[in-house]
Amino acid sequence: MSKPIELKNVSKTFRHPMKVWDKVEAVKDLSFSMENGEIVGFVGHNGAGKTTAIKMIMGFIWPNSGEIKVNGKDPGDQEVKKTIGFLPERPYFYAQLTGMELLNYFGRLCGIKGSLLKDRSEKLLRRVGIFDDRNRKLSGYSKGMLQRIGLAQALIHDPQLVIMDEPMSGLDPIGRREVKEIIRSLKKEGKSVIFSSHILSDIENLSDRVLIIENGVKKHFGTVSEIIPPDRIRYKIEFDSPNEMKDAAFALFKGIRVVSERFIIDCDDLDDFNTKLSAIVEKGYPVLNAGGVLPSLEEIVFTTENTEVKQ
Repeated sequence: MSKPIELKNVSKTFRHPMKVWDKVEAVKDLSFSMENGEIVGFVGHNGAGKTTAIKMIMGFIWPNSGEIKVNGKDPGDQEVKKTIGFLPERPYFYAQLTGMELLNYFGRLCGIKGSLLKDRSEKLLRRVGIFDDRNRKLSGYSKGMLQRIGLAQALIHDPQLVIMDEPMSGLDPIGRREVKEIIRSLKKEGKSVIFSSHILSDIENLSDRVLIIENGVKKHFGTVSEIIPPDRIRYKIEFDSPNEMKDAAFALFKGIRVVSERFIIDCDDLDDFNTKLSAIVEKGYPVLNAGGVLPSLEEIVFTTENTEVKQ
């Protein structure tokens, strides 16, 4: 079975907006592929090349070099486009249409008619949480509501691959939670999802694998645990102490902290962790929790130096 998305050595160059004799390399030698039924989170600073890569995958613009395949075919193939649902970063719709009219419009463009279209539109409006506003004109929708109707139109034709550029932009915490549940449900239905987001905790919680791009170059691609350098893992021990042993606990090691009546000690590395854990157990202190603590994705993106990336 063909992979939903496959990029091989893709590069894209634009003319500089202010210096017509100069060029901007938006994407440089980008290679990655995703599996069927996988959620891939796309991370990068503003201007890193995320949206450019998404536009090339969609067939809106073409790379200067390299190869892109979507379900084994060129992105511009009309049959391929029928299998993709797309939510752009800044969706724009005809403001005089209602939510229901918009879905009917996009549904008919996709060849869906009659009772099937009506049933699917109503289900999607309920799914994204704006069914009660289905007969309201889009000119009266908030930014969050427009984002929701944009997600609904991306799903109207029941695509196998869903591509979303900042799908949680403009949503309040409840809306973000609902969209995350929709993304998870798409995976349960066997669909493949790739989405970009500036909210790194959402990327971390939702994604099977994470693609980090910086200045157009792939920095990392893999699971969160795969992209974390071993020296970034912090080790910590939490233990309890009977009242008569509390003073001795502070004398056991330097740097012991007490949080919510738990004794916590941070370790320099794995060897230090093993040494301190053995001493705590030997002294008879009940160990509550012990092990490695992974840094957050935010720490990885903003503090990790460029290293050799995974293919």
